[in-house]
Amino acid sequence: MSKNKELSASASQGKAKAPSTEEWKWNFRFLNLLIITTLFRIIFGALAELKYEEAYYWLYSQHLDWSYFDHPPLVGWLIYISTQLGGNAEIWVRLPTILCFAGALFFIHRLACDLFGAKTGFITAVLASLLPAFEIYSIFVFPDAPLLLFWSLVMCVGYRLYEDERPIWWLVIGAATGLAMLAKYPGILAPLAPILIIALKKKYHLFKCWQFYVGIILCWLIFSPVLYWNAQHEWASFLFQGVSRFFEANSWLDILGGSLLNITALPTPFGLLLLLWVGWQSCKRVKDERWLYLVCAFLPFTLIIAAVALVRLVQLNWPLPIYPALIIATAAILEELRAWYSRKWQFILGAVFVPALLISLIPWAVIFFNLTPLNRFNEIYGWKNMGQTVLEIVSANYNNGHCFLAGHGHQTASEVAYYTKLPQLTVAENLYGERSKGFDYWSKKGDFKGWNCVYVVTEELHSNGEFRPRDPFNLTELKRHFSSVDPTGNRLTVFRGGAPVRRYKFYYCVNYEGLPNLQEELAGEDVLEKIGLDVDDDLHQKKVQSTSKTVDSQNAPGNEVK
Repeated sequence: MSKNKELSASASQGKAKAPSTEEWKWNFRFLNLLIITTLFRIIFGALAELKYEEAYYWLYSQHLDWSYFDHPPLVGWLIYISTQLGGNAEIWVRLPTILCFAGALFFIHRLACDLFGAKTGFITAVLASLLPAFEIYSIFVFPDAPLLLFWSLVMCVGYRLYEDERPIWWLVIGAATGLAMLAKYPGILAPLAPILIIALKKKYHLFKCWQFYVGIILCWLIFSPVLYWNAQHEWASFLFQGVSRFFEANSWLDILGGSLLNITALPTPFGLLLLLWVGWQSCKRVKDERWLYLVCAFLPFTLIIAAVALVRLVQLNWPLPIYPALIIATAAILEELRAWYSRKWQFILGAVFVPALLISLIPWAVIFFNLTPLNRFNEIYGWKNMGQTVLEIVSANYNNGHCFLAGHGHQTASEVAYYTKLPQLTVAENLYGERSKGFDYWSKKGDFKGWNCVYVVTEELHSNGEFRPRDPFNLTELKRHFSSVDPTGNRLTVFRGGAPVRRYKFYYCVNYEGLPNLQEELAGEDVLEKIGLDVDDDLHQKKVQSTSKTVDSQNAPGNEVK
């Protein structure tokens, strides 16, 4: 049998291992791929300005807590460690995401090697590096990268547990699941694959060992900071991510059409068709325990996403945990079919991966070329100048009294905080009683009373050529909470390629009068209403004192702005 036939048999028939020299060759290629792609992501992380979401998660690290309103704390904790080591430059904010994805790619590769051999492992890594979903969430800061890291670790170790029947792996699975849950709540589903295959193959003795139960305890101990924070805040995060999300007002057309668009966008339409075909082929092979394991890894979460899509809009990043198992299956099937040598498959793969590569390169194109139609990615440009303008306004009014900063919408407020490096002095529209996610917990009602404020409104360019605020803006409501509110005369427009893409308006506000006393209005208000289902009153008046800075602490050296 030729070398190629041996490799094909390894991928299609099972546990035959490639020769050690062959395995070393493919593993060395994977190592080169991992290092090169990681270095490119580091370069990108150093060049691009922070997106809205990234600046917001950076604020997690500036307001350390056991958990946060809209997500568990791991992304903020990792950013805190990174920025403590290297400072608050963009690359140090993004470095945890880049390293988490590198770790995830390692475990995905390792599982593919365990299942189908080193060559399939390398092909898996190449396909994962081309997938737009992975590429985008490996360079921008989101909680999905640490989720993917620990999800992949559970998948990898889970197969070792099933194969070796060594109960000690339950401890690793328990710890990794707890960390996945610290990244995002869906992490609780990470151990489904090992649990299902053990149950289906009736290896019940693996459920009867003490390590299984200690692993469960370890998982919940690691996740306990989130439980503690929620218990202190009327379970606000669980309600926000669970109940309130499912009651968002969406039409059926928006739900189904939007969900289909989001599910299709990152794998690309042809890529989605390929993955669906691979999923079907995998289900037909479940008599082989390797394929059964992959099906256990992707099918349950796929069904959950499909069910959710019937009642609410599925976001772009939600299907991410499905992809590792499907990519491994894709690599194994393509290698088994020797698709690289078939003219028909070369055409199919070109239709799938050329668009995927082009989408993955969009963030790079936005950095080096003035591609104004790509407004979604123009979010990584133009914020530094905005921050500098805010500081100039503060400096020009230095003698008029203490000054704090505010952005309209938590997105703009996050960019203001990051690009002025004054997170403890920055609030959002919660300053006049509107809900603003984490900002509702990072300042108290009495903070900044009597201070002046620079209020920033971001306006985006629409198809009709008009600038409109990114979030609905009520100037009259803002004026109610200050002695006077006047535009500073500073207006900043962001251009790419000579075309405007975004504009900032700056309002100088004098003598913040604070919020009215809403305690009586909030008395008896249902907690679901307070997280934003039906009421417009101020969200979460009961804010944790440990995460709020007092005015005195904000006047400490290095934080005071006059």
